[in-house]
Amino acid sequence: MRTPLLSLTVRWVALLSANLVSALPPGVGGEDYIQLTAPQAKEVLGDFRASRLNGDLCFKFEVIHKPRRGEASPAVPGVLWAGWSSEGPRVRVELRPTGGSPALAFIAAKSAQGSRLWLRRDGVTVENPRTDEPLAPGLLLLPSDLALPYTHWEDTRYVKTERSRGRPVHFFLAANPAKTAPASVSFAIDRTYGALVQATSLDATGVARRTLQVEEFSQVDDQWILGACSVRDEATRDVDLLKVTEAAVRRRFEPATFDPATLAQPGPLPTGFKPL
Repeated sequence: MRTPLLSLTVRWVALLSANLVSALPPGVGGEDYIQLTAPQAKEVLGDFRASRLNGDLCFKFEVIHKPRRGEASPAVPGVLWAGWSSEGPRVRVELRPTGGSPALAFIAAKSAQGSRLWLRRDGVTVENPRTDEPLAPGLLLLPSDLALPYTHWEDTRYVKTERSRGRPVHFFLAANPAKTAPASVSFAIDRTYGALVQATSLDATGVARRTLQVEEFSQVDDQWILGACSVRDEATRDVDLLKVTEAAVRRRFEPATFDPATLAQPGPLPTGFKPL
């Protein structure tokens, strides 16, 4: 069952969500919202970073590139595994042509100490590769769009609380510690449910370059997960749409699933996938 963003009553659970958090006091007036104090902002961000699923998850997805003009590209299939260690979230992603070996695979890890990424392409595994190279030719989608490293960047500050797509959200601005593009990322957390709903990559002058938008959520075995998200190039207005097609939730994956040494082989798929 899919749920559009505007009727969302749950948290985003793809890597970052788990249990509902208490709603903050409602705003005053139609478009005015109470702004967070410094301690409140620290608590909201801390709760968001600490949230997690009840178990690990794996989902199959398709990515379709939709240029502003012209025909959409054929769907690119892939698989994502999400889990947690004592240090923080882990994610493994593989682009899998039907019946073939992974054309690309990466593992990402993030914690309070920083983020790391191992990417395997053309038979070679590289740690912390270029961050501006899409997952596949013709796509906009980057590894960071699925790993979300900016949510744990140390230099993150609260900006404001305001309405976005009909819902009150808290906006935070995270500065890239690597001093590479993007210079910073503005990300939005739903005020009531603690869900990441949007992230905009900015250049050094503060101009928006690309936007990740959560489009819908889905429920599988009483577990809410990401149903679809989009990535838009703000200059060309081209869009990638990622839609989850099947999911397996409440699992326990072996630590090797998130070991970079295993990237040369396809990751083990759990049984019992449910269609969305």
